[in-house]
Amino acid sequence: MNAIPKDIARRLSEHSIEVLGSRELPHGTQYHLRRDGYTANLNVFRTGRISVDGKPSPLREQLEGWWRARSGRPPRPAAGMPEEDATPRLGIDEAGKGDYFGPLVCAGVRVAGEGAARSLAELGVRDSKTLGPRRVRELAKEIVGRLGPKEVCVVALSPREYERLRRRCGNVNRLLVELDGRIIRELGVGVELVVVDEFSRDLREELAPCVPGGVRLEVRPRAEDDAAVAAASVLARARQLEELDALSEMVGFTLPRGAYQVVPTARRIVRELGEEALAEVAKVSFATTTQVMEGSKEEGEMA
Repeated sequence: MNAIPKDIARRLSEHSIEVLGSRELPHGTQYHLRRDGYTANLNVFRTGRISVDGKPSPLREQLEGWWRARSGRPPRPAAGMPEEDATPRLGIDEAGKGDYFGPLVCAGVRVAGEGAARSLAELGVRDSKTLGPRRVRELAKEIVGRLGPKEVCVVALSPREYERLRRRCGNVNRLLVELDGRIIRELGVGVELVVVDEFSRDLREELAPCVPGGVRLEVRPRAEDDAAVAAASVLARARQLEELDALSEMVGFTLPRGAYQVVPTARRIVRELGEEALAEVAKVSFATTTQVMEGSKEEGEMA
């Protein structure tokens, strides 16, 4: 196998991208790469030009972001990839709102200008829902490493904190407004635009008082097509996964993600550890809890 250039090899190693092999091209070498089950080809020519090909995948999109940033060419967003935008902006997104087990997490990412925007493009940042858990965890660390910890804010509410604050706010949407407002107050200085993924019709009116004067507020569905929001979605989901792992260790078995197929696990918690343990790991205000407790009662009567 032909030796890959040292600077490229170093970057691939930093992101756990494996070089499977290589073949000669006219005036260059093609390297076959793999990560997380995805493959792509990196074509390195003796002129210094680099190109990428292969089936569409997160790996290919990340590689394309790298070589376009390196060559100084304008970005060409692939399917699902946010466009690179140098406008100083703050993106906000959440994770865990609909999950029965685990925390509610809100995250904000401030993109301070062209350099930060290019960094996100190079990393291949995209909506966390299109990424596997392993890549989400890796990418979250890379985002903080590139932008710096002062450019991000992550707020995680344990299930008990979630229930306490939800009751105080009246409902989960008002709770999210409070958390988004907290992030805006922390990261909203020095930006021209705040972009938030829409979760309620009244969100714009409720968030507007939190936005600094002269800063535009953009609230819309599927806002993860903005790189700052996509980065926030990655940080939020990574923290959600981390907290869920800790709660799984606490109960002694894996807690499932999502809102479906959670009842058997919840009943096991009640049966083995009690109702208080369920309140430590689950959003017990969900209607799911009624189903869990009814089944647990029936099991007790049959015992």
